[in-house]
Amino acid sequence: MEMNLGFITLEGFMKRNDGNNRKLKFCFIACGQYGGRQGDEMARLQHDVIAINTSESDLSDLKVVQKIVKLDGYNGAIKDIERGQAAIRDNRDKVIGVLQAPEVVEADFVFVIAGMGGGTGNAAAPMLLNNLSRVRRPFNGKPSFGAIVSVPGAWEKRGIKKNASWGLSHIHELIENNACGSVTIIDNDKLYQMTESIFSDTETKLEWTDYGNSKLAALLTEIAFLTTLPSGKTFDEDELLDVLSTPGYLSLGKCYIHEDEPLEVNNLSQIIEKSFRESPTASDYDYELDSVNGFIAVIHPKSKNPIISDSDFRVLEERFGKFAANAEKPHSGLIENSQWGIITSRNKIVEEKPKAILYTGIVTQQLPLRIAKMLEEIEQEERELENKRNERNNRPVVDLSAFKNIHKKESQTAVKTLVNDDFDLFSDQPKEKLKRSDDFDL
Repeated sequence: MEMNLGFITLEGFMKRNDGNNRKLKFCFIACGQYGGRQGDEMARLQHDVIAINTSESDLSDLKVVQKIVKLDGYNGAIKDIERGQAAIRDNRDKVIGVLQAPEVVEADFVFVIAGMGGGTGNAAAPMLLNNLSRVRRPFNGKPSFGAIVSVPGAWEKRGIKKNASWGLSHIHELIENNACGSVTIIDNDKLYQMTESIFSDTETKLEWTDYGNSKLAALLTEIAFLTTLPSGKTFDEDELLDVLSTPGYLSLGKCYIHEDEPLEVNNLSQIIEKSFRESPTASDYDYELDSVNGFIAVIHPKSKNPIISDSDFRVLEERFGKFAANAEKPHSGLIENSQWGIITSRNKIVEEKPKAILYTGIVTQQLPLRIAKMLEEIEQEERELENKRNERNNRPVVDLSAFKNIHKKESQTAVKTLVNDDFDLFSDQPKEKLKRSDDFDL
């Protein structure tokens, strides 16, 4: 089956057909609007994707995903986390059916994709992650599932950021308890800044969010396929799974090394840093102190005078070890390849000047700096608002009971049941109460 790449561009080694075209089997549970759109790009590359949403319009907008689960009784969560939780609980059997699907149970690794600013994805992510351990076998004693989450940019509304703080806090708790593997964060702030200059000179209309979705899909797929290529110093499938299954926050990187680029020791450190900086994933982590696992892999064309020699790669490994000093055993691989170029949306290889490609990945224990600061600011704002509420409560309050007999047209600002039994038309029927709970056990 031919891949429908859309905006995705892949490196030419993906077309290699040497009898060893086995790939890791990934499954993506795509929740909410962001999850669906990112899942659509993963489905283009023939990964298994299951989309879950409360919104019929969001689901109908998907172009490639085939397996769709509509949460009945809702048409959107209106960025309300409690509404999103209620939708999942009311459709408990459907959600459990997703968790028990063969694609989820049999995959090598499962990703839950969700946006941290809304209602459906934000509510679904911690609930699904909390229950995946019941259907998934661990990998080498670690959770064989994780997440891909988007986080609001600096310009987005306070309520969206507050939603994100709720979702991230629950996911962080799972990480701290070793109940979730790696979580890849897409920082909308970084992504928007990255793409401002990219689209000014292009005739193709491509939104910055579409750019991020396609880049991440290509990056993750290329890294997975890289592990299947034979080499003298291989970066194999189990090594990648070991990184993905490590509880923490995963940053992925990629950059090119050209023939005329000097490979000096100081320059190698800059190349490693550049790989993370130009990636769609968040990158402002403290890699030196917070790293717990990682990998570095280089693929380069076969040549009598290779762009990256064995001695160059040994120095690169050493530099990477210092870059992620806290990670005790980062994995590495150097792969030679004869197939070169890029694959465009027409699925044809475009010849390019040979170059080496560096792929990197690091799992850290702490959130990236910008997002950590954003959460601190939200917490501070909430404290200030609470103080203002308390100050207002100390003011004199007008007794409105004296006005109850004045006949005036009343305006209703919210739908609620009146406490006064004089107006209760359903007093002879049992009343139902909404039970609020933080328990994610389905």
